[in-house]
Amino acid sequence: MKKAVRARQFMYTQDIEHLPFKQEDLKELLEKSNAEQWAYILHDKDVNEKGEPIRPHFHVILKFKDAKTISRIAKLFNDQQQYVEVWHNTINNGYSYLIHETTNAKNKHHYDPSEVVASFDFVTRIKQIREKVNKPSRHDIENFIDDYSNEQLTKEELQEKIGVLEMAKHKTLLDHIEDILAYKKHQRFLKDFKGQKCTTYWIWGSSGIGKTKLVREVLEELHPNNFIILGSQRDHFQEYKGQEFIVINDLRPNDYDYGQLLTLLDPWEIDKMAPARYHDRYLNARSIYITTPYDPLSFYFECNISNQVVDSF
Repeated sequence: MKKAVRARQFMYTQDIEHLPFKQEDLKELLEKSNAEQWAYILHDKDVNEKGEPIRPHFHVILKFKDAKTISRIAKLFNDQQQYVEVWHNTINNGYSYLIHETTNAKNKHHYDPSEVVASFDFVTRIKQIREKVNKPSRHDIENFIDDYSNEQLTKEELQEKIGVLEMAKHKTLLDHIEDILAYKKHQRFLKDFKGQKCTTYWIWGSSGIGKTKLVREVLEELHPNNFIILGSQRDHFQEYKGQEFIVINDLRPNDYDYGQLLTLLDPWEIDKMAPARYHDRYLNARSIYITTPYDPLSFYFECNISNQVVDSF
């Protein structure tokens, strides 16, 4: 005698016309089934290959804690065993099938998740399933990182494709790539800008009169993709990514050592690095715009200068 197949996941399918119970009783029937999870939907918009309507029918997915036989599930619905099948795929795949979001059902009518009745929050579950399904494979992730290393993707675009978690997992590698890309970008800058000088614009006035707003408007017009406004007094260059037109916003006398500031603003020394908290940044400055409430002379006298004869104004 053939041993009865036992499983924990099943799908029951039946036309409305042949249901052995009232369709409004289906939910109560499932609530009493002792199933760990269940979900069902009425497929009433399906068509065949000729585009003709298929008879409306229910699909029910059940998951049990302990294994059951097909005959046991058929008895639950008071129906024949031929309408019950073991669901061999994952339970999430079964839930996706209910709304025709599996690979094999992608050409069928897609049902809205809100049409599914379930023992859990189906809308939230299907959202989680979609996120997992859309997660890139390891091979895809490696290819995207390779594209980033070849400057075919920005770091922001890479994060959109692989997600925050994968960015965190590959942080060490990505940091190394970022350092190498910054060096390459700086070498290109040195070659292109050789023999030219960096111009510094000192824009001063009372707080709130719109100094930074003015500079932003000018740079958005002239260099929309190649400028940055650096705002943190403690660490101006932490977010610097190699832009060539740099705004140091609201500069104060004690933000930098005076000698360090002179080096930063040296017009002819273009091969230099800017100080940052974790590690210094290659500076690709064609122009530096400083906004501050101090006029140049007042700024100078407020700085902590050990020898004003050597470091004169």
